[in-house]
Amino acid sequence: MLALRYHRVDVFTDRAFGGNPLAVFPVATALDSRQMQAIAREMNLSETVFVLPPSKQGTAARLRIFTVDRELPLAGHPVVGAAFVLAETGALETHPGRNQIVLELGAGPLPVEIDIKDSKVHSVFMTQKPPKFGAELRDAEALAAALYIPPQSIDLDLMAPRVIDTGIPWFCVPVKDMRALAAVRADRARCDEIARRVGTDLWHAFTLDTGDPDCAVRTRHVWWGRVTPGEDPVTGSAIGCIASYLVGEGVLLAAPEAVVQVEQGHEVGRPGEVTARIAASNGTVQRVQVGGSAVHVGNGELWIQDS
Repeated sequence: MLALRYHRVDVFTDRAFGGNPLAVFPVATALDSRQMQAIAREMNLSETVFVLPPSKQGTAARLRIFTVDRELPLAGHPVVGAAFVLAETGALETHPGRNQIVLELGAGPLPVEIDIKDSKVHSVFMTQKPPKFGAELRDAEALAAALYIPPQSIDLDLMAPRVIDTGIPWFCVPVKDMRALAAVRADRARCDEIARRVGTDLWHAFTLDTGDPDCAVRTRHVWWGRVTPGEDPVTGSAIGCIASYLVGEGVLLAAPEAVVQVEQGHEVGRPGEVTARIAASNGTVQRVQVGGSAVHVGNGELWIQDS
């Protein structure tokens, strides 16, 4: 029997039982892909991350990230949470102040910044890829039917619903206000149909109407296929896309960097906050960083029976 230790952390929050929960398996060399997928289903979280030795020179570790039904090339809270765990447990050598490392992901090498204060991990920031802009969909009637909200709640005056990719493609839908955001529900059949039209089943909605005056944007996970259960509380990869879109369209100004506080998770009782740092030049986004804090809430052991 193989005994595997794991850590439970809440990411994008400074208090336990907020933000986005994550399981981190810091030593996963004995596992194959099938076992990782089975473990992710067992953990039943938005994502579970497995840490492996790096295969590329100049990287500190290799991360494999699984939802309950698929492996992802990149995701925000698994990267932030895994880097937090590795630094907190001494698996990564760090020093006071800002530490720059590179982690290896399916999407490629990913720069990560770990800020150490008073011998503790204060924050972790990941650098996503500059945004690629994909399909637009201005069909408010179809979107409203897919999300169970009135057509006038889709905020086409702000910007077009669009696919943005900073490492993983999210279909980002602007809505008028927090009330509309809270009302969003996904109609499976209609979301599937639109997903085929825009080329991704990863959906996020957002509004500039926020509950915290220090936050510029409020977001909500909408849809990620037919198998993965539940609503992702706080979604770093999607927030990088949305912040890039807002800066790229001139809704939020970067001079030369915009620091955007984003709130998410309130509708599912797990409020969290993400900081997005977006650098732009001549209206073009050049650098995307998202990050925040995390809280270590426990450890455990999972047993794998010999086959």
